[in-house]
Amino acid sequence: MLYSVLGIPMTLLLLTGLVQHLMYYVHWVPIAYIHTHWRLPMPVVARIHALVIGSIVATCFFLIPAAAFMALEKGWDYTESLYFCFISLSTIGLGDYVPGKSRYPSLQHLYKVGIA
Repeated sequence: MLYSVLGIPMTLLLLTGLVQHLMYYVHWVPIAYIHTHWRLPMPVVARIHALVIGSIVATCFFLIPAAAFMALEKGWDYTESLYFCFISLSTIGLGDYVPGKSRYPSLQHLYKVGIA
């Protein structure tokens, strides 16, 4: 009860403050630098910035983990691994693909902890 009354709001306040501080360095500094040094219009710079950030997020959360799952799971190709990453991160979790049958049985426990 105490956690739900105090812990969750305090965590949300902490995360909000952290994101506000990071937004300056992730959003405003690169856009202002490109606009100033490359003399590109702000709308063009904003689109380029959105594409770069979107590409980084897609690579870090979908493409690289999918390649790792493809390498570690028996019988999964890249499309199935990418599908698993999307379903898991969107919290749908249909259960049609379940990791845990690693090609390396000696690392089975470490692998299951890493997935969680």
